[in-house]
Amino acid sequence: MDTADLVFLPRADDPVNEDLDAELREVDVAIEMVARGAAVRVRLVGLSDPDTIAPIALARAQLAGVEFHLDRAGSTPRLTFGPSE
Repeated sequence: MDTADLVFLPRADDPVNEDLDAELREVDVAIEMVARGAAVRVRLVGLSDPDTIAPIALARAQLAGVEFHLDRAGSTPRLTFGPSE
């Protein structure tokens, strides 16, 4: 049987997470834009810690019924909401 690794998510009461809170607000706006049809696809680039944001973004996108893709090609990881291409 395979075992799963623990994933530690950021805590809301940690003052270091102020940047993460701002980036999660960007994730929420991107998801809302796609869910409401205001945009077909939204890509977020230049995030300070995309590896921490990605699991939370995936969960929020799934709840909203929006496609989510993490693209690591190139020098900057991108989070894409909506169809990848």
